[in-house]
Amino acid sequence: MRPPNAIDFWRGIALVMIFINHIPGMDYSILTLRNYAISDAAELFVFLAGCSLALVANGKAASRPVGQLVMRLVMRAFEIWQAQIVTISVAVAILAAGAIALDDPLLLEWHNAGPAFFDTVRSSVGMVLLTYQIGYFNILPLYVVLLLLAIVFILMARWSLIAALAASTALYVVTLAFEIELPSWPSEGAWFFNPLSWQLLIVLGFVTTASKGKYPAWRETVERLWPLAVALVLVGLVIVWVDYRPDPMLVPEPRYFFLFDKKYLSPARILSMIAIAIAFYPAFPVLLRYAGPVVRYCSSLGRNSLAVFCVASLLALAGQMARYVGEPTFLLDTLIVALGLVLLRITAWLAESQSSAP
Repeated sequence: MRPPNAIDFWRGIALVMIFINHIPGMDYSILTLRNYAISDAAELFVFLAGCSLALVANGKAASRPVGQLVMRLVMRAFEIWQAQIVTISVAVAILAAGAIALDDPLLLEWHNAGPAFFDTVRSSVGMVLLTYQIGYFNILPLYVVLLLLAIVFILMARWSLIAALAASTALYVVTLAFEIELPSWPSEGAWFFNPLSWQLLIVLGFVTTASKGKYPAWRETVERLWPLAVALVLVGLVIVWVDYRPDPMLVPEPRYFFLFDKKYLSPARILSMIAIAIAFYPAFPVLLRYAGPVVRYCSSLGRNSLAVFCVASLLALAGQMARYVGEPTFLLDTLIVALGLVLLRITAWLAESQSSAP
């Protein structure tokens, strides 16, 4: 078991915020990132995934043999695909059980779950292909595609980090300019998270962390950018508090470059995430010193992010149903959060126990 580090800690923070945000209307959502920045916990989670990819490659794209690196990423993508299949299947079963227990067929329609019950043949195929997703269970499909796309950019980074970032940026620009998206099936529409645009954020995380070990002036550059990053974080805070959103009918074309759109990950959301990463970069050593138990708790979640994320998603669905059945009160929200945090820690402990077993 590795000791607490910044990536695991902030990833654990992101997981806790995702758990809370996936229960709409919860009082504790006021504590999550989306209330203070244009970006939110999803961006933080993906950016940190890119940072982890750089560590998988030992901080340098050429550190591992090509075959070994590609196979490791492909197998990780396969592991996440498996986790998505299991998690969405359990989520559908929870909704079905709730509909039976409460005699409430409306639960079968929650979060686009209808096709799983009324178009079972095609939705079963869609689950396997990741083209059928239900609400609040759509981050893992994004992550699968991002890992597979990242293989191309990481191999490009063997030659040049700048070239990899340029290629990723080019794909991002084309995607937003022509509004390219991955279609959903059998449901109409498209993926909630567009991997063709979100890939830029995971590449930015990779390039940022890889540059730390490659360029001696990296730390000095971050220190020089820190005041600007803090200023941008404060600007984002004001924008959120005044509830400003660009009007889609008034912005110029291509419109997604000027909106705060989450699906296409508009530039404002990326800039917000990068500013947050730089502004809070010096915070981890301080938190480790003065808030050790919190850091160790969050780091344990971050070390076992896949298992914790899956359980957190299912717990959030259970929390939604609890608030649907009962009276949504601060006490109920407190009980849901407290029980959730305990169960997430148990999940992390079980995952670590399994990984350390002979």
